[in-house]
Amino acid sequence: MTTHNSAGQLSNRRLVPFLIGTALGNAGDIFTQIAVFWTGLSITGTALSVAGLGGIWTIGSAIAGLVSGPIVDRFNRRNILVVAHLLLSVLCFVVFAFSVSGALQMWHLWVFLIGESILGTPVSAAFNSLLPDIVPKDRLVRVYGLLSSWGMGDNLIEAFFSGAVLALWGPAPIFLFNGVMYVVGAAAALCVPERAGSPQSRFMMDRWRPLEEFRFALRYVYRERILRRVLALSFLSSLVFAPLFFIAPIVVDAMGKGPAYYSYFQTLTLVGVLSGSLIASSVGANWPKVPMWVGGTTLFALSFLALGIHLTPATALVVFFLFGLGVSGGRVYGQTLLQQVLPSSVRGRVNGIREFLGGVLQPASLAIAMLLVDRTGVQGVLIGLALLMLAVAVSYVLLLPLRERQWVLSDV
Repeated sequence: MTTHNSAGQLSNRRLVPFLIGTALGNAGDIFTQIAVFWTGLSITGTALSVAGLGGIWTIGSAIAGLVSGPIVDRFNRRNILVVAHLLLSVLCFVVFAFSVSGALQMWHLWVFLIGESILGTPVSAAFNSLLPDIVPKDRLVRVYGLLSSWGMGDNLIEAFFSGAVLALWGPAPIFLFNGVMYVVGAAAALCVPERAGSPQSRFMMDRWRPLEEFRFALRYVYRERILRRVLALSFLSSLVFAPLFFIAPIVVDAMGKGPAYYSYFQTLTLVGVLSGSLIASSVGANWPKVPMWVGGTTLFALSFLALGIHLTPATALVVFFLFGLGVSGGRVYGQTLLQQVLPSSVRGRVNGIREFLGGVLQPASLAIAMLLVDRTGVQGVLIGLALLMLAVAVSYVLLLPLRERQWVLSDV
């Protein structure tokens, strides 16, 4: 198995505040997500508006992911975290100003999501590319699990109170809070020495040629059969996952409920992710990664199938919890496996290619799903999406090695 994470490992004195500060820097994500999508739905009153907002977010993230890869593999990853976090804080403060003045419009939400995609994707790419180089391999699952647990615990609180905040004060305080947290994230990155943020690369040209370095990463992916299959399956999975991820407000509307129920569903999803992450970081630290990854996908696919058959508030409460529990398999086990087998020198570019393929057609699948919801109702769409996701899970079993030791990539 290819691993390159020993040269820049940090002491706990630097690593712990970096991880805590980064987790705090991500606080506010669910706040703004609920604020943006519920505000957009309130302005237009159509499911297609959710598809439009989700579509611009996903396509922006996909393109930004493709561009971010060569950047995080060439420039100092620690410095990228500092600068991008500060720019994200400015974006949040600007939208906060529009909200306070009562001038917030639909196009402001579009601009905000585009900015979040352009700046937030390099933050994620730089962090995920940096972490395996500064954390020992035997602690990586626990670190990812704890980070996911901390983040989900924070997001759980946000989701629980977001409905009340929106009802009482509107979206303004949500954007203010998120902006302040991004400043904390920038400060946390300063705990990492600058030298530790430099990519560990033996393929480095005298001057930066992003297209040539990107083509090198493509050639690397092409010759590695496991990577080719992972990227293809990630592409198929993302087409189905996008509508499921954005379906919560549509389910709420179909049941005739208000934003409080949307908040409840998001809260339960986060409780599920939190529960799965805590299990992975404790008793499940040594569990087989691929079966847990595939098992999680199967779990939430079966859950949405049940919701499509029996659309009631009680069923939905259980289903959205199981959705989060299943998603945690990919977030922790799948993420850890991919990060530790990828060489540091191409990690950013390969992840960028994967994110691009995962998001490039999500707006189309999201729009089609929401159009079908508007025309035929949400239950049939839920059943169809669940069956497609089950087919993807079966493909994972048939096409990918189930044993971790079989996940071997050549060095760069």
